[in-house]
Amino acid sequence: MQISDQILSMQDDCVRIRRDLHRIPEIGFRLYDTQAYVRKELEACGPDSLETLALTGLKAVFYAKGAEKTLAFRADMDALRSEETNDVPYRSCREGAMHGCGHDGHTTILLLLAKWIAKNRKKLRCNVVLLFQPGEEGWAGARRMIEDGALENPKVDQIYGLHLWPTVPKGKVGVRWGYQMAQTSDFEITVRGKSAHASTPQMGIDAIVVSAEFITMLQTVITRDVDPHQDALLTLGKIQGGTSHNVIAEEVVISGTLRVFSNELYHVLSHKMLALMQGLETATGAVFQIERKVHYPCVSNPRALVEQFYTVLDSMDDAVLVEPVMAAEDFAEYQQVVPGMFLFLGVKGGKCHAPLHSSNFDFDEDALLYGAEVFKRILEGTL
Repeated sequence: MQISDQILSMQDDCVRIRRDLHRIPEIGFRLYDTQAYVRKELEACGPDSLETLALTGLKAVFYAKGAEKTLAFRADMDALRSEETNDVPYRSCREGAMHGCGHDGHTTILLLLAKWIAKNRKKLRCNVVLLFQPGEEGWAGARRMIEDGALENPKVDQIYGLHLWPTVPKGKVGVRWGYQMAQTSDFEITVRGKSAHASTPQMGIDAIVVSAEFITMLQTVITRDVDPHQDALLTLGKIQGGTSHNVIAEEVVISGTLRVFSNELYHVLSHKMLALMQGLETATGAVFQIERKVHYPCVSNPRALVEQFYTVLDSMDDAVLVEPVMAAEDFAEYQQVVPGMFLFLGVKGGKCHAPLHSSNFDFDEDALLYGAEVFKRILEGTL
């Protein structure tokens, strides 16, 4: 994809902003330093309004005179709980936190777009809303942004977002219509039994034994209750229970995640899990309780928006048709309200040799210029 001269002229800003943000990673909704940095950069671009949403999120609006249409662009800003292992001058200055998922890059791209808008205000024929979101990494930040008015005043007609993607070559954009990222539900199951001494097991209800039976039964849900032509993933990643080697455990906590591409299949599997719990409650006397921690819908791109996107590319070769992935993204929350398209921005090659969420994830900053160019072209396509 050919990058325009105006976007290329921002290369120094691109490197500066990304590395500044990379040094100050913050978690969840506690993005006070990040918000202050982004606010300062945005204020220099002269938006018509700039407000705080979702505690540390930002909404910048650029109005076009007489415009009837509004486009929104979203970037997530939060980092991961991880210790960075990269030996670079811009490595994380925060112990136990790093930008290992590329959100520093997403935020940089949107700030570059704001700078381009500031230089081209007279060309705008639609209103533009730039959303800088906290709490994407399992905190349901998009939902909070929407509740606080991200898509209202002005009312957003379409929304766009992207994610840096290490398996897509730099300079390319990954996209597909229909399901692109999975629906996910993180859950925590508490199994309560009855404590007793190990010498008198008949006096108790062993939560560990009941949990082991439940885990074994649960493994058959995907292999025996799901059509082999449908994609589903059920993972139990954590189990905690017991207090001593000679005491019947009274409580066990099991944490896991369910990922699918179908709302119908999600409800089928959720019902199956509940049925297994109820059966074991009857058989053992233990009590099950489930709490769903986070639930993100599927990221699904409308075909019309994808086809429109192809018209702003230099050639079909600029885009890569990607397969659906089991990773989840709360950009899907925006798509539940307005038509939206989510893209994978290629960063493969150069410094990018590790997967997302790795402690040594890194990428070449010039890849971000392609992201700014993509957003610019989407915006120009409406002018």
